[in-house]
Amino acid sequence: MMNSVLSMFSCRKRAEKKAEMADRQCGILVIANRSYNCDGLGLQEIPNVIPSSTETLDFSFNSLFSLYSWMFSHFKNLEYINLSRCGINWIYNNAFSNNSRLNTVILTGNPIIYIADIAFLGATSLEHLYLQETSISDLSFIPLKTLNSLVTLHLGSNFISSIRISEDITFENLTMLNFALNQINTISVQDSKFLKQIKNLTLILKGNNIKYIEPNSFNHSDFNHLDLTGCAWNTDVSSLLNGLNGLTTHTLSIGIFDDIDADINLLPSSLTGLCNISVKELSLQYRHLSEDSKESFSCLTKIEKLDLTSMHLHSLPHVSQPNVVKELILNKNVFPSLCNISSDSFPLITRLHIVGNQNSWGLGNKCLERLSILKYLDLSHNDFHKVSCCTAQFSGLHSLLHLNLSFGAPLQLESPAFPANKQLEVLDLSHVFLLTDGSSSPFSNLADLRTLNLSYSHVNSTYIMIFEGLIKLLYLNLNGNFFHNRILKSDNLFSKVLQLETLILSNCDLEVIETQALQKLENLKSVDLSHNKLTSFATNAFGNLSGVSLNFAFNMISTIPISLVRNISNKTTINLSYNPIDCSCSNIEFLTWYKEQEKIFLDKTNTTCGSPPSLTGTELTKVSISCGIPLPYIIPIIIGALIFIIPTLCLVQYCRRRVYAAI
Repeated sequence: MMNSVLSMFSCRKRAEKKAEMADRQCGILVIANRSYNCDGLGLQEIPNVIPSSTETLDFSFNSLFSLYSWMFSHFKNLEYINLSRCGINWIYNNAFSNNSRLNTVILTGNPIIYIADIAFLGATSLEHLYLQETSISDLSFIPLKTLNSLVTLHLGSNFISSIRISEDITFENLTMLNFALNQINTISVQDSKFLKQIKNLTLILKGNNIKYIEPNSFNHSDFNHLDLTGCAWNTDVSSLLNGLNGLTTHTLSIGIFDDIDADINLLPSSLTGLCNISVKELSLQYRHLSEDSKESFSCLTKIEKLDLTSMHLHSLPHVSQPNVVKELILNKNVFPSLCNISSDSFPLITRLHIVGNQNSWGLGNKCLERLSILKYLDLSHNDFHKVSCCTAQFSGLHSLLHLNLSFGAPLQLESPAFPANKQLEVLDLSHVFLLTDGSSSPFSNLADLRTLNLSYSHVNSTYIMIFEGLIKLLYLNLNGNFFHNRILKSDNLFSKVLQLETLILSNCDLEVIETQALQKLENLKSVDLSHNKLTSFATNAFGNLSGVSLNFAFNMISTIPISLVRNISNKTTINLSYNPIDCSCSNIEFLTWYKEQEKIFLDKTNTTCGSPPSLTGTELTKVSISCGIPLPYIIPIIIGALIFIIPTLCLVQYCRRRVYAAI
């Protein structure tokens, strides 16, 4: 029995030692006996110290040259292997024969010149194969007959000129086929025959200069996404669309890349091929529309999401045909006014994005009034003409829940600013210089607002009534705003938002937080006070210190009295990184408490000593100092000693006198 126990102990020790050797030889041990990272160590073979129980192995940027049947045969639990840029030229028979659990193989960036017919035969669970940048020019080069369990096949950035795959190859589980950035110029009916057997496929052909697709090539094909971005950039897009007749796809992308200077504009007749395609989401981004015409949109009546990003649009034509567009993206165009988008042509829109208009433009009045069911409106990164906002601009938007006006020009907010949008739940005004008259809160009617972002918005902190009416506000971001005299006072603007759970006050140049400044916010779960100039760990400002995340990183806190941390529960998390913590005896009580409560602290690596010089930069968890009696105890000890000594001396003197008197 004893010999058996000793044998088990010895085996365990050998396994632990082997794992330790693998860690040293193979770089980063991610999970002991299961996951190893040997990335970029210049190795020329798989280290034999890596345990056979390994499930994940990153061996990228090493040197292997060839893959043989014995190289991975002992890794029977292997599920993921990354062999990117290992200089692999040859992949021989049964290279993965014993890897029945292997799910993902990444061979990106290898100059492969030979793959054996049964190289992947044993990898019966292989679902994801990456062969980008491997110089492949013909699909027959890949032993696809043994890969019928594939879910994704990535063949981007090669020299493939045809997507034709033999019809006797079946891909029952394939969901992603990526041919991006190859040399495919045309697609014929024969090329695409095999695609008809696959449902809900995402076919990526972007970056191929496909100039012609033969009609009926995709007839009866059912895709999830067909990506033709960057194709036919120097010919009319109709050469693609006319060949997609009979196609059913959820998403169709036929835009171009933003760095392509396309010579061919979209003519009104260019999009007529869409009439013969069933598509719900269409992207035309970065193409140029030559003229505004109702005919351009005549075949978009069944599209639910339309992306017209950066199409140099000055206006959208009024569309007379009924349409079902629910999401419209008009980013990076050149509209002179919000009224130029002809919003009344799209009455069913629930999401509207007009981000980064390329020139200064106007919000107009009642331009969106007909969009009564609009829920999401993103007008961020726009330079609007100076206006008083936002009663007339957002009139009629009675269903609006999310409004983003961030990174825009200064706004003069009315009081109230959003009278027609009282159902708002999210409002983002970050990086917008807000001007208010100070008479009453611009948000007074937004009783349902849950999230308010006012970061870098020049909020007047002395305007205590600014948040009046926000009775359900849970998240408030005031990052980058400033408080009068750099002090967060006890009587402050947060007395009107008592339901707050998250408060961000980073980069506010704060130096002092008064006692009880945030004690009324009993529901706080996260407070970010990082990147300020605080010298005190002001826990006495909070009413509840249980289950709260306190971020005091990047401040000037050095000494922390133990009285400020005694009431902190182990459910709280604290970040004190990048503070010059005093690691001398004057702070010994906190240092001791820190080690006892180490689990509640975040970013311990950067929570270091700022003084004394001999310990500067040392992690608090590694500090070990020997101190005498702490200074706070010295005075009580002295007083106690005097109280004892003085009466004793008096008693002795009295006794002496009695003795001498008796003599």
